[in-house]
Amino acid sequence: MSRHHRVLATAVLAALSTCFVPSVSAADTETKAEKVNVFDKGQMTVPESFERTEPQSRIIEHEFKVGEGDSTARLTMMGAGGGVEANIKRWQGQFSGGDAADQKTEKIEAGKWTIHLVDASGSYAERMGGGPFFGGKTVQREDYAMAGAILAEPEGRLYFAKMIGPADVVKKNRDAFVKMVKSIAE
Repeated sequence: MSRHHRVLATAVLAALSTCFVPSVSAADTETKAEKVNVFDKGQMTVPESFERTEPQSRIIEHEFKVGEGDSTARLTMMGAGGGVEANIKRWQGQFSGGDAADQKTEKIEAGKWTIHLVDASGSYAERMGGGPFFGGKTVQREDYAMAGAILAEPEGRLYFAKMIGPADVVKKNRDAFVKMVKSIAE
């Protein structure tokens, strides 16, 4: 094939390829909210603004980044045990100082599920390596907050959702977090 024919063939193929590009409507480009399955007993609808990321630990089932740029919170989800009160005490014990009004718990019913909401703020003692029950370096994160939820399904199994990060990010996204955990009843 001569150079002239190759140039002509390339031009024809380029022209034809634009004829067969499927049209994309606004409905096609809309993102769908992700659903997280919980024990095959319910699903939580994760806000579209929460970005899925690779879990930082093998025990974490789902992990999302909440916020934008350098100021983001970490949302983790997993089935766990240990009892409701013991976990609330452990979670709150990871924070010191903070505004007393931000240290609270609330129990709500969502369909057949009981949800224990846990809020904490202040200086967060983040464990680096070793997991939540084993040693490892602890780093103090100042002006941090947590919005946590322990979802108790009717048969008694527990599922944890915790959003921890800079206090302003957590507080800004708390309503979306609460809406997400309540969606388990839908």
